[in-house]
Amino acid sequence: MRTKTIVRAGLASGTVLAGVLLAGPPALADDLDVSPSRVPPNGSVTVSGGCQAEDRYVSISGGAQGKGVVNDGWFSVQASVVRSEPGRYTVTAKCITSDYAQDGRFTVRGTRHGAVPHGGAMTGGGGTQGPDLPWTPMGLALAAGAACVGGTALIRSRARG
Repeated sequence: MRTKTIVRAGLASGTVLAGVLLAGPPALADDLDVSPSRVPPNGSVTVSGGCQAEDRYVSISGGAQGKGVVNDGWFSVQASVVRSEPGRYTVTAKCITSDYAQDGRFTVRGTRHGAVPHGGAMTGGGGTQGPDLPWTPMGLALAAGAACVGGTALIRSRARG
């Protein structure tokens, strides 16, 4: 009699555990790919994701807005960020026809008001100059070295003649 009770309790707890594992809580990760994840105020993001096979269009709403076409169940839409305040915002993609909706998140970067620009202009040198080398002191050192070599050559030539 005791064995039957243990078996029943084990089956009952196994059934409950299987139900919890199969049902589970909703996924906490974002369903959409929002790129870039950090944007300037009033910038734009690319929202990518999937829809049902019968869907042909997708509408983006929330922190960014846009519309696009679904091809073979996938979409990639350029959406305009409608938020100018720094912070984290949610964007929702709703597939037209099936009403399947997905969420994604992105961050609007803050700006420093009243900040004075500093440093050199970022002209896209492509990393050819290396990390923050002091070019003026290096140029002066090279010029001084060339003057020393030239002066030494001049003194030696006058000493011979």
